[in-house]
Formats: sequence, C-alpha cells, structure tokens
Amino acid sequence: MATAPAAAAPPAEEPAATAPVKDSFTEAAQTDLAKATTALGAVDKESVQLDLDKQGVEDLLKLVSQARSLVDNVHGRAVNNLDVELKFGNNWVSDAISRRLREVAVGHEESAVHVIGDFMQVLFEVEETIREAARNLERADDEAADAFGAAGEAKG
Repeated sequence: MATAPAAAAPPAEEPAATAPVKDSFTEAAQTDLAKATTALGAVDKESVQLDLDKQGVEDLLKLVSQARSLVDNVHGRAVNNLDVELKFGNNWVSDAISRRLREVAVGHEESAVHVIGDFMQVLFEVEETIREAARNLERADDEAADAFGAAGEAKG
C-alpha cells in the first residue's frame, strides 16, 4: 500500500521585530497617579467646583468604594503572588534574573506592588474628598433651610 507524500511544511517565518515599548508599566502608572493626585489637589484647594446632589454623592462613593475593593484585591493577590523567589536554575545568571524580576515586582518604589499601593492611596484620598464635599453640602443645605425658616418666621 503506497502512502501519499507528506505535504511540505511552510517555511519557518522570521520572528517579527517588536517595536520598542515607549513607556514601561510603572512609568505609565506613575504618570496616571500624578495626574490623579494633581486633580485631587485642585479639588482640595477648591479651584475646581463639584456640583453634586446627595444621590450623586452616594452613587459616586459607591463607585469609589467598589474601585477600592477591586484594587485592594489586586494588591493582595500581587503581594502574595509576586513576592516569591523564582528559580530558573542553579547558577549566577538564573539568580540574577530571579533577583531582577522580584525587584520589578515588589522591590522598590517603581515596583508593580508599590504602584498598586499608591493607587489605593489615591482612591482613599478621592473617597475622603467626596465625603468632605458631602459634609459641606449637608452643612449648606442645613444653613439654607435655617435661613429659609428664619425668613418665613420674620414675615409671619
């Protein structure tokens, strides 16, 4: 019984040259954190006015709380899963690679875990800013109600 000749395999493709990545994860994350911190500072200095009613404040706080919970979960998983010693072999090259990867993951201010922690802090500050705005809104409502009541009593 004769077998059909095997089809020729297509020629191996050359690996595509990858374009250099402009920004690393940490640089991009730090840029975003800096923007968020600047925005928070502007709101804190009252150079930006937020116009929210009570329901808007509650909805916004709920969203921020959900975001904080998500980031907290990611941070916890990152700490538990990235703060490990990797073994690529038993030589100086594998030890150097392992140290470098661990440093990028958890070892310094630009590490993934540190950047996620910074983002958690930004979300905490956002939540505190919103809560302060809500307290200010409540005070303004109370003062307006008192003034309205006093104006009604003066006429009556």
